[in-house]
Amino acid sequence: MKKLATVLILSFLLFSCQNQPKEFSIQNPNYKELWRNLNNTKTSFSEKSRFLDSIYNRIPNNSKDTLILWLVIEKSNLFYDEKISDSVFYYDKLLYRKAKKLNNPKYLSIATNNIGSDFEKFGQLDSAYYYYKLSEKYSLELYDSLKVARRLLNIAEIQQENNDLFGAKETVVDALVYLPYETNSRYLAKSYDLLGSLNRHLLNYDDAIEYHEKAVNTSENKISRAAFRNNLALAYRDKANYNRAIEILNSIIEDSVLNKNSNRYARVLHNLAVNKWKNGSKNVEEDFINAIQLRKANKDLRGLVSSYTTLGEYYARRKPLLAKKYLDTLVQIARKVNMPQGEIDALEIYMELQPQNVAHKDRYIFLKDSLYQQELKVKTQFAKMKYDDEQEKARLLALEAETAQKEAQLAKEGAQRILLLSLLALVLMGGTSYYFLLRQRHKKKTLQEIYNTEKEISKKIHDGLANDVYGVMTAVQHQKGTPNDDILDQLEDIYQRTRDISHDTRELATGAAFAIELKDMVQGFSGSGTKVLIKGLERIPWEKLSEHKCVALHRTLKELLVNMKKHSGAGLVALNFGIKRKRLQVEYSDNGIGVQPGQQHGVGLQNTENRIQSVGGQFTFGGVAGKGAKATLTIPL
Repeated sequence: MKKLATVLILSFLLFSCQNQPKEFSIQNPNYKELWRNLNNTKTSFSEKSRFLDSIYNRIPNNSKDTLILWLVIEKSNLFYDEKISDSVFYYDKLLYRKAKKLNNPKYLSIATNNIGSDFEKFGQLDSAYYYYKLSEKYSLELYDSLKVARRLLNIAEIQQENNDLFGAKETVVDALVYLPYETNSRYLAKSYDLLGSLNRHLLNYDDAIEYHEKAVNTSENKISRAAFRNNLALAYRDKANYNRAIEILNSIIEDSVLNKNSNRYARVLHNLAVNKWKNGSKNVEEDFINAIQLRKANKDLRGLVSSYTTLGEYYARRKPLLAKKYLDTLVQIARKVNMPQGEIDALEIYMELQPQNVAHKDRYIFLKDSLYQQELKVKTQFAKMKYDDEQEKARLLALEAETAQKEAQLAKEGAQRILLLSLLALVLMGGTSYYFLLRQRHKKKTLQEIYNTEKEISKKIHDGLANDVYGVMTAVQHQKGTPNDDILDQLEDIYQRTRDISHDTRELATGAAFAIELKDMVQGFSGSGTKVLIKGLERIPWEKLSEHKCVALHRTLKELLVNMKKHSGAGLVALNFGIKRKRLQVEYSDNGIGVQPGQQHGVGLQNTENRIQSVGGQFTFGGVAGKGAKATLTIPL
């Protein structure tokens, strides 16, 4: 009877559609109501598809009716339920084209998110990243903070998948800005859990534990909490606190919310066995095998990669032949699901079992190199996409400001006066630009001469003085009798100081290589109770910064960090790099003793300020006693 009623409703609808007058609007609310009724019955897939097609085919090609967008979405969802991926992708792309033609941000946001999800399932993560970024853009236009946050979390997961861990952390932090706790606990908990996993992979185990606990305490979903507790146990395992990890995993196993036949249960069971083994227990084989059987039944190939890797390691010394059997299976599955890291893990154990096997070593080196190159390529693509997106946003903002300014000027002044003022302004700007160009050339020439002189001094110190001093040291050390220890100590001190002078005045790399050199210098100050955080370094177009500006920036930051080490007693230092109004801006802050009232800048900071001003930049330094120091410097690109 229900099927008969459905057919009658469908027939009535089609008859009504065919007999409507020409002025009939296709935006009829009855369509959506009938579609809901149709979905609530046991109507077949083909009947539902024909229903949507019958409406879609009546809409003219040039129609601006948004009903067509709703129809395409429902068509995509219909194929999604049937797991027909190719058709889902076709209708998602069709929705994007239609929504773009109608310039509808709401449906553009939905379409680009769906396409990103499609590409992610296909394993094409660079394309998925691109469309998620588009969806973020359209969600921003709609002022939909939740959708913006969700897209950012999608992007962060892709970055994590490609081992771009620092980039992923930045993206999650950006997502948190759009997640007020009161209404979005689900995604707030997901953000904390993702930050925990990222910190765990970066070996920051205490931070990982803190964020996983936040995720557990924030989540309102019992199943999600079980997953977050499992990740918390992984953090304790990596910290070698196996007892705590076992305690957490046992509580999950005993929780009735977890389906005993699910992939989640298999994951927890496997992790529990790993922790028991690491903690010295010898009765873990049954748990390992049970987890494998469950993963096989659920066709969880990625989970099997983890199981076989652990079993290969577990049996490597106990039963080498059995270990090799598991490793062979591991390699087959890893290749099937395109997980080169799984094969790399297998090869590491192979090389322990068969150290003389050259083929294993060659394959291991090849895979490691290939994986590194792929990760580097993807990171570069992501960085370029992010940079291009930011540049496009800046360009649009500048264009909007310029358009508004021109309209206001045209409304206020006559054409003749505008022409006259424009000519005068052009002459004035040309003269001023020419004056500053000459001044800048002279300044640049002077700085280059200073830099060349410093390089020459560096060369002379290293090749002449330092080598001579070292020669004296060698002669004294090889002389007969006992050498004078005081003389040797003094000579060694002189030698070390000459090498330091040479290093401080050496030639610096420029362009993309400068970022690496700058990062190495800054990270050299981490340690001994001080942690230095760097943000935004990769987003700067370093190729635009000339050599003398690179030198000024490098030595300025080094002076700040040396000053911090000597005087501030800081435990945490933050450096934030960014572009603002076509100028490189670096913000420095620490949590040291700060600046005392009435304290004067030393010679080093005065020289630093002069150095930045000499390249057309600005430098400010300050702080409050007991609350750390802050500095900001800007350099024109």
